[in-house]
Amino acid sequence: MAIKTLLVHLAPDPDCENRLNVAAGLAKKLNAHLLALYVATPVHLPPGAEGRGASALYLHEARESAREKSVAIKQLVDEICPRVGVSYEWIYGEEDHLDQLLNEVHHVDLTVLNQVSFDSFEDRLMYQMPEKLVIGAGGPVLVIPKGTKAFDLDAVGTILVAWTYSKEAIRALRDSLPMLAKAKSVHLLTCGTDRNVTSETAKPVVDYLNRHGIEVSQITQAQSGHAGEEILLTAEAVKAEMVVMGAYGHTSFLDKLFGSASRYVIGHSHIPLLMSH
Repeated sequence: MAIKTLLVHLAPDPDCENRLNVAAGLAKKLNAHLLALYVATPVHLPPGAEGRGASALYLHEARESAREKSVAIKQLVDEICPRVGVSYEWIYGEEDHLDQLLNEVHHVDLTVLNQVSFDSFEDRLMYQMPEKLVIGAGGPVLVIPKGTKAFDLDAVGTILVAWTYSKEAIRALRDSLPMLAKAKSVHLLTCGTDRNVTSETAKPVVDYLNRHGIEVSQITQAQSGHAGEEILLTAEAVKAEMVVMGAYGHTSFLDKLFGSASRYVIGHSHIPLLMSH
């Protein structure tokens, strides 16, 4: 799948400019068009803003502040995108952040947004958790760790693919092909408690990637602990600069099996994470 349209979520938050720089850089490397979506809606009510009157007043003041800040952020977009050399569009909205994103993701190839910190309740509310966007998007989402100022796709040496036989992992693998093709090395991590998890389990996937010109090293291990922890520990061991994995739905059964792994990696990864559902 060629990536020709990127969407970046912008809001008056501390990482807004970093996120824009990352998205513009990716658009340049991929020769893609960039949609810069700015949402001028407060993301949560602060402690103490209780009651219908107080909430309405806060929302009004916060929206007015976000409208004012939109001028400076649009100037950033108009400055950065031409300097980088990418075509772009500015999109302004005042609806719910998640709803605005879901309105746009259906006609883009990749969405860029920030990681949330799971020790921050406000942060979780701010982005409604990236996994919700992944599940509703119908396309890949690139989650950038907080504080990331640049992501040079050509400089990505190693990518770790967390693999399991599921439609989510298959989708993530296919969606990441343009990035896997640019990496200097790709590791395919297959893990689980099933005794049938062996190096042969993922051989068809290795063959599939080989036919795309992507050489793969296999890592097979019995899952001994938390799946999310194992993914990040393996990424650290192979010095990966990016992780690719599926994001799973949240029925009570699947959440126990997989949802916690997706959520853990989103909240704790120090490297970019590409997820699909």
